[in-house]
Amino acid sequence: MLVAEWIREGVQYVGVVGLDAEDIVEAIDWFCIGDGTDPYEMLTASHTAPETMDDAIALASQVDFPGDVSIVVF
Repeated sequence: MLVAEWIREGVQYVGVVGLDAEDIVEAIDWFCIGDGTDPYEMLTASHTAPETMDDAIALASQVDFPGDVSIVVF
């Protein structure tokens, strides 16, 4: 699963843009929580209309995490 790969890579922030963004973010959050014995902390944000990819990138750029902002489009 993609989220498992992000966890292995140490991803700390994911912004989701689009119609189902809130549902996708909720699924990511639950995956990170798992059974609660070893939760993974990942900041997530959903961006729905009228927000755009530019809004998501702007927020990601403001978060104080090391590394570059990467974009994955589906």
